[in-house]
Amino acid sequence: MSKVSVLITSYNHERYIRACVDSALKQTYGDLEVIVVDDSSADSSLEILHSYGDKIRLIVNNPNVGTYPALNRALDAATGEYVAVLNSDDLWRPEKLDRQVALLESDPDMAFCHTYGWFIDENDVEIAGAPMGFEFPRTEIGKILHTFVANNSAIASSVVMRTSYAKKVGGFDGSFRNLGDWDMWLRLAEAGNVGFVDEKLTLYRVHGANTIYATETTRREEQLIRERHRERAQELLVSASDESAMKRSLAHSLACLGSLHSIADNPTEARACFKQSLKLNPRRVKSALRYLLTFAPLPIRRRLL
Repeated sequence: MSKVSVLITSYNHERYIRACVDSALKQTYGDLEVIVVDDSSADSSLEILHSYGDKIRLIVNNPNVGTYPALNRALDAATGEYVAVLNSDDLWRPEKLDRQVALLESDPDMAFCHTYGWFIDENDVEIAGAPMGFEFPRTEIGKILHTFVANNSAIASSVVMRTSYAKKVGGFDGSFRNLGDWDMWLRLAEAGNVGFVDEKLTLYRVHGANTIYATETTRREEQLIRERHRERAQELLVSASDESAMKRSLAHSLACLGSLHSIADNPTEARACFKQSLKLNPRRVKSALRYLLTFAPLPIRRRLL
């Protein structure tokens, strides 16, 4: 039994999978197991994975089930007190797990922690700015559910979870295709504390096959998550450790939901969301402007939102 179980899901990443697995095996923290679930890759990924022999625990899915069901299969196989997610096209710096295990052991109520990092291209060259439309996230620590209500504020490959918490909240929701990680962080952040290591320890690879580029699916899943925030708004406010911060986050989330409805040509629903956003945060000028924009023709809305 190892202290940390590394969970890697592999699907058609023959170009990146060896570097990914090597970055896990080369961690300065040595008490770990590497579990790889190959989700019916059609390229040479499986051949590469077999070459590691007993250095990894290899599970092969047949047929393909998708990222989050594959992660749940790896989670079920994990023996560690902590589980770390590593996407098969991403990389870790050698000291990553050392830093995170130390942080988790400092707080038994910490459900998960994540790290800072940077974006890299197909050739491992750092990419500045926000190539995926967002900057590499940083957060505060502690009871910060409000931060994750506002946005998905942790890169999947940067996260280490306490296994007991991951199983307590039911694992990943296998119905998601792209945003199941955000759904998981929300449930974990509600269940316990969140930690953050402000060091560049995670390398997120940007390339043409990133699943987040599936825009319509991502929008649909974002809408589902933000609708849940809307339905639970009063409950979230009552239980919040910082009510004013939660109000601001819910106002932001409702404005994002309103924009999604506006783009989908549901202006009446969009206006209701923007009104709710302004009720929570009357000073939120963006919500007021986007409310007015719902009266514009659809092509204008889609261009400006």
